[in-house]
Amino acid sequence: MIIDHFEKFLGPIKQGWRDKNIQEGKPSLMIARFSNTPFENTSTYATIGLSDSLLYLPGDRQVKQELLFSAHDTYSAELISSFLLTFCDYVRSREWVLARGDVVGPSAPLIPGVAANAVFACPPVIFPDGIDLYKGESQPTIIVWLVPLVGNESSVVKQKGGSRFEGILEQSNPDLLDLNRLPVASD
Repeated sequence: MIIDHFEKFLGPIKQGWRDKNIQEGKPSLMIARFSNTPFENTSTYATIGLSDSLLYLPGDRQVKQELLFSAHDTYSAELISSFLLTFCDYVRSREWVLARGDVVGPSAPLIPGVAANAVFACPPVIFPDGIDLYKGESQPTIIVWLVPLVGNESSVVKQKGGSRFEGILEQSNPDLLDLNRLPVASD
């Protein structure tokens, strides 16, 4: 099960939320919170159930996907889980996988009171090796890390490309779990 996969790499689930607005015929969604991972005083949130919906890649190929999101524990776990449940509904509605370098946003803050207003899809490089792919079912599930973006970073990614932006992140080494950090790049 995908839950076992996440617990193998992130530790035991500390808290969970279910989508209360589930529509008939749609698979259920859950958000699981793992504490003190990837660092002390931070939490990682994993979607569980997004992979019950096949998502498209170019060329009409289909894949399964789950998402990871991490933030400092100073941010409301309930608000983050609510954002992720809503975000999963969006991903399901468009039926396309979030590929490396994809940006969703900018829009309103991800949760009230923070600067982060978009997300960037990338490999889960801050997590242990092996978390990025779950092979326990007939079709593998790709695990993607949603990096919160602030300021005009989403425009920078769209203009310069995901690989170049990843290089900017590596060079500047910002605290990507701080939803109120300063932007690392400008147009």
